[in-house]
Parts: sequence; C-alpha cells; structure tokens
Amino acid sequence: MGPWNSVADVVLLLAVALLLGIVAERLKQNALIGYLFAGILLGPSGFRVVSDVEQIRGMAELGVALLLFTIGLEFSLARLRELGAVAIGGGSLQILLTGAAVVLLAVGLGRPLAESLVLGGAVSVSSTAIVLRVLLDRAELDSLHGRNALGILLLQDLAVVPLVLMISLLGEGATGREALEQVIVRGGIAALLIGAIYLIATYISPRLVHEASSLQNRDLPVIIAVALCLGATWASHAAGLSPILGAFVAGMLLAESPFAQQIRADVAPLRSIFVTLFFASIGLIGHFPASDKLLMLAGLVAAIIAVKAFIVGGVVRIFGFPPAVAAATGLALAQIGEFSFVLLELGFRANIVAEETFQFLLSASVATLFLTPYLAAAGSGLFRRMSERASTGARAEELAESAKGDGRGRVIVVGYGPAGQEAVRKLQEEKIPFLVLELNARTVAANRSAIPIETGDATQTVILDHHALPEARLLIVALPDPVTAQMVIQQAKHVAPAVPVIARSRYHIHAQKLTDAGANCVVDEEALVGTTLGAEVLRILREG
Repeated sequence: MGPWNSVADVVLLLAVALLLGIVAERLKQNALIGYLFAGILLGPSGFRVVSDVEQIRGMAELGVALLLFTIGLEFSLARLRELGAVAIGGGSLQILLTGAAVVLLAVGLGRPLAESLVLGGAVSVSSTAIVLRVLLDRAELDSLHGRNALGILLLQDLAVVPLVLMISLLGEGATGREALEQVIVRGGIAALLIGAIYLIATYISPRLVHEASSLQNRDLPVIIAVALCLGATWASHAAGLSPILGAFVAGMLLAESPFAQQIRADVAPLRSIFVTLFFASIGLIGHFPASDKLLMLAGLVAAIIAVKAFIVGGVVRIFGFPPAVAAATGLALAQIGEFSFVLLELGFRANIVAEETFQFLLSASVATLFLTPYLAAAGSGLFRRMSERASTGARAEELAESAKGDGRGRVIVVGYGPAGQEAVRKLQEEKIPFLVLELNARTVAANRSAIPIETGDATQTVILDHHALPEARLLIVALPDPVTAQMVIQQAKHVAPAVPVIARSRYHIHAQKLTDAGANCVVDEEALVGTTLGAEVLRILREG
C-alpha cells in the first residue's frame, strides 16, 4: 500500500503544480513559481495533503541530475568565449564579490562561517530559466545588456559545480589542512571519473546512439541517454563526490557529440516531469513566513536585489560598458536563481544551514523570482532614460575621432553584426562611401584596418551630430534589439529629419514601432523569410 500512496502523492503534486504553473504563466511569471507554491500548499505547512515527503524528495533528486545533465549538454566553452570577457571575467568577478559580501554580512550577524559560505554561494547565482524567458519575451536577448546577462548566467551555471563540491566538503566538517587534502584527493578522483566518462561519451555512447537511431526505435536513444546520465550520477556518488557533478560532466562531454541535439530532445520530457517534481518538493519543506516576519523578509529581499544589482552593474562597468547598459544588466540579474534552491537544500541536508535560515532564504528567493519581470522592465526603462540623458549631456571633445572626410554623401550604418556586415558588403560592391558606428569596442578594433568603423553610441544625438548625420545620404539601423533601434531612429530624426532611415526588424511584432519612430523603410525579417520560403516551395513544386 505504501508505494501506491507515494504514487498518489506524486500525481496530486504534479496536477496542482500544473494548475499553479498555468496561473503563474497567466500572471507573466515563470511556471517554476507555481511549482513551488504547489508544494507549499500541499505540504506540512499548508493543507498537509502530501504525507510521504521524503519518498517524493528522493525521486525529485533525479530531476536535479537530469537538469544538470541537460545544462551540460547546452554548455559550450566556444559559446562562452563568443560573449566576450564580461562572460568569463565578469561572471567570475561577480560571483566572488557577491559571495564575499554575503559571507561578510552573515558572519557579522553571528552566523557560522560554514553556513555563511553556503549562503554566499546561493545568493551569488541568478535564475537562468527566468531571466532568459523574460529577455526573450521582451526581445532583448540580443541587446547589450541581454548578451551581458546571458554570458554571466552561463558562467554562473558552470560555477554551480565547484559550489556543490564546496558544500560537500563543508558538510563533512573538513577544515584547514583536512579540507586541502580532501580537495586534492577528490580532485584526483574527479579527474579519473571525468576521464572514464569522456571515454564512454566519446567512443561508446555515440556508436550506441547511432545504432539505436539506425534501427528507428525511438525508445533506445532515450534509454541510452538516461542510462548515461544516471550512471555518471551514481559513479560520482560512489566515488565520494557530489552526484550531480557526474551528471553535469556527462552532459558537457556529450555536448560536442553530433547526437547532442537528439539526446537533449529525448531527455527533455523526462527532465520536465522530474524538475517540476523537484521544485514542488522544495515547496513541501517550505512554508509561508509568519506575519511578524514579513517586514524582515521585505528588508532581506530589498537588500538582495540592491546588492546584486550594484555588484553586477559595477562589474559590467569595469569591462567598459556604458552606465545605462550596466544598470539594465544589474537589474536583470538581481534575483536568486533556481540553482540557489539546489545549493540551499544541499546545505540544509548536510546540517550546515539552520532550518530557520533555510526557510527564510527560501521565501526571499521566491519573492525575488516573482519580481524579476518587473525588475527587467525597470532596467529597460532606466536604460532608455539614462541613454537619453547622456545624449544631451555628452561633450563633443570626449567622443571618438570621426572617420576621414567631411561625411558628405556617405551612408551611416549602425551596428556591425551579421545584418550590418551584409549591408556593408553591398555598399562596398557599389563603391558607395560609408561609415559604421558600433558600440562594441572589440568589434571596432578587429575591423578598423579593413573598413571605416568607429566606436559610438548612436542613441546619443551628439554622436550623430559629430559624425555629420545631417550631411549623410542614408542611415541604416541594423541593430537586433528593437528598443535600442527605436531610440536610434528617434534621435536620428531629431538631428537630421531629412535623411532617410532604413531599419531592420527582427520580429514582425516590432516593425510598426520602428515605423512609428520615424523609419522610412523597415525590413521585416519574418515577412522576408516567409516570402523566401513561399518562393522556394513554388520553385520545388514546379520542378517536381
């Protein structure tokens, strides 16, 4: 009877998580918040419907392994390098500074050092799932602050692995020389484990997946992927390491496999179920704070948001980005993420984090996640206002040198991504003089010897004036971020209303906004793709 009671609990928990996940999505929140509230409502602090909490939490640990496995499948060092120094250097610095600030504050409040270290690690990571969802919904993933946020989030995901290892060592009470010896020993064991997983992932698994695919049996690739994930998880646990370390490494090594996309697709449904169960199980051991603690909770939430936004923004500024970009990036990453729950739970189970501290920080985490969409919107608004203020206050002598010549009759291209590069190629073919304005200094330095390109923020009227926009023949706005593109067009029409503007709209939904901003012509990428697809369909049908 016992196992069937557990099954009933799981079914009820998943059903309520589904309903509350839908409600959360309707409220423009991430479904994870609904899953957490499902656990709180059904658990010991709510209606006490779920009885076998420990059995469910044991199954939910599979969700963590599958989550880390798929994160490893999506992780790419090449992708991290593409996002620039702010991803690797800035992400590392942000984790160290945030962690140090939290540790110092916690120790100052009388918390044990081991607990303070766990809290520092938990607060230092942000929510990859929710931030990326919000940035995608707002079409800001390709903006400067969106790319910065993505780079830092990727580094944070990678940092979860050593943070888990740190918590495991703290849970065993290792200090000083013992801790150092444990790190060396476990580092050697980890190296051997990674080597074994590498051999399996490189030489055995691809052949098995290929053989299974050739048999056209959809079950076999799923079994192979899950077996590899759980096998690596068990091997890591048996070697005295964190179980999820093995899952992450297995996924990361398979990421270079030609079957990575297929494995990710095969595991996705299982991951969705077990991850839902994991977050709901976190809610089972959480509870709503007492009324007399609400003011203290609000203060903690405000402090977390302020500290993280300030540190992230400061780090982004160190890497040379304008204050407006730094502020928007800081607010986007000011929450505590889903991996914070993993780290806090590990600390709680290892008796490092006290139950009261765990419950309080769990409540604060949910609150910061709930506020994330509003913080991202506030960051975008702040970016717009700060950029407009900078455009009126900047001094011409502080600007970069203009390209040679007086600028008469040339085309100005704003943005040197793939779209901007294609526009420049066409201008070069027709021998039309042009100047590229690009905010990324590394892109400018890499192309300065080949084309006329200058560093400049085209949302600032003084930049457009300095580069003689009123005397230009045409302005091309090739930026993927619709908010920034809209600002550039508005400023350009203010400086030079007679100069025609051609703008790129990555999504159809933003095309009208760019037209309203003053663009004379908007290239709608989605409409263009649809037209090309239709033409190709007709061509193939006629040839057939």
